[in-house]
Amino acid sequence: MILLDYNRPVIVEGYDPALGTKTYATVSGVLAYDDPVTGEVYHLVINQAIHIPHLDHHLLCPMQCRVNDVVVDDTPKFLASDPTDNTHALTIRDPDWPAQTVILRLALRGVTSLLNVRGVTLDEWTSDAFKRLYLTSETLTWDPTTTLYEEQEAAMVDYSGRVVTTTRPLMVHIKSLVFDPLSPLTTDQADVADDENLYDVLASHVQILSIESSLNGHIRSCTSAPIDPQTLAARWMISPERAKQTVIMTTQRGVRTCLNPTLSRRYPTNDRMLRYKRVLHTMFSDTLFAGSVSRQGNKMAQAYATSFGWARAHPMKRKGDAHETLSLVFQRDGVPPTMVTNDSKE
Repeated sequence: MILLDYNRPVIVEGYDPALGTKTYATVSGVLAYDDPVTGEVYHLVINQAIHIPHLDHHLLCPMQCRVNDVVVDDTPKFLASDPTDNTHALTIRDPDWPAQTVILRLALRGVTSLLNVRGVTLDEWTSDAFKRLYLTSETLTWDPTTTLYEEQEAAMVDYSGRVVTTTRPLMVHIKSLVFDPLSPLTTDQADVADDENLYDVLASHVQILSIESSLNGHIRSCTSAPIDPQTLAARWMISPERAKQTVIMTTQRGVRTCLNPTLSRRYPTNDRMLRYKRVLHTMFSDTLFAGSVSRQGNKMAQAYATSFGWARAHPMKRKGDAHETLSLVFQRDGVPPTMVTNDSKE
């Protein structure tokens, strides 16, 4: 029985491109499953499914079930090294008792695992007499072409193909939180327009280690070492490349606090220091003196260099212009994390 049409048609292509493509609707539907052991009837709700009316059977995507926290074990019991009741079955959390699970045992037809299901009538659905189990998510937009799961899988292993080991356990599946309801990302969405709702969502996803406050209004969390891309990739289950870009884009430099009493509590948001490019290596600088004066009247130059051969030299008429050359280096090339100079006045 069709419960909802998402008004989001999809183009389907078979294994043979020569057969062409067809357009079908994306719907939410419900099927009935009669447990052959207990006789209990379950209503299986499948969200974001492709409706193909002429098929005489249903195809269930294991990945789509797994991202909805349904455990799919498609290994037949006779092939399992240590078979249990959860082997070759779908394990779903009981909606009435979240601590308990419902086990739907799979059968075999040839080499294909299956569940014997039947249709549902409108009276059965509206009676609320049967337990409803949601095999796929209604809110998690399903896109089989997304690279999200590919990146999460790649983040689970290191460069040698071994599973990454961390000091804290990795979650098999992380549900994301998005604040923008128009975001196209494959995430669970939450309405955070209301202050109380925002607080509840943050409280369930964010763990604050400590908060320290002082009379000057400075509030900060506990001090910790900067996180490296490898650790971030393991925690967020993303690719090392994306983790590296995340660290680069979120690193804050020149953060001002109220610890210094000479600073005002109101800070301008357009700090010029944050607009400059950054150089990742230590820069060395010294003043060079020439034996003759150039046609432009320059008698010296301020040289800037790194350990791997990069160098710049800006001519000067007097040593007092050294700070002007420093401004040029910062604007044209970038600001280094460290500069090494001698004790000369310039």
